[in-house]
Amino acid sequence: MQISFFAKVVLILALYCISDMSIKNNILRKVMNKANRAKRV
Repeated sequence: MQISFFAKVVLILALYCISDMSIKNNILRKVMNKANRAKRV
């Protein structure tokens, strides 16, 4: 039981880190797009 519980915790943490990274990447892309538009104008 303990091993499976530990595996679940690791999996959840990994998924959380991956989703957190993807969200940060999306925010960075939006900021970069805004900066590029501002430079063009």
